[in-house]
Amino acid sequence: MDRSDTRSAALGELEAALERQPPAGLDALDAAELGKLARLLSEAKRTQKAQVDAALTESLSHVPLLLRGAVRKILDL
Repeated sequence: MDRSDTRSAALGELEAALERQPPAGLDALDAAELGKLARLLSEAKRTQKAQVDAALTESLSHVPLLLRGAVRKILDL
């Protein structure tokens, strides 16, 4: 894979992590930096999702037992 292919792959990885076109200012980064940024963003999103899911699950302890099933369904847990 040549440098341009590597850079294109890294930009594609970053675009997937951002779920949109990367900002133009990131053109200054090389392929390795773009790849690292994409991996860090993906990991941060996974961590954030896990924390939000844990917080939602923990918050169910404040819901009366008889309503928890319905609330889980509403929250899609």
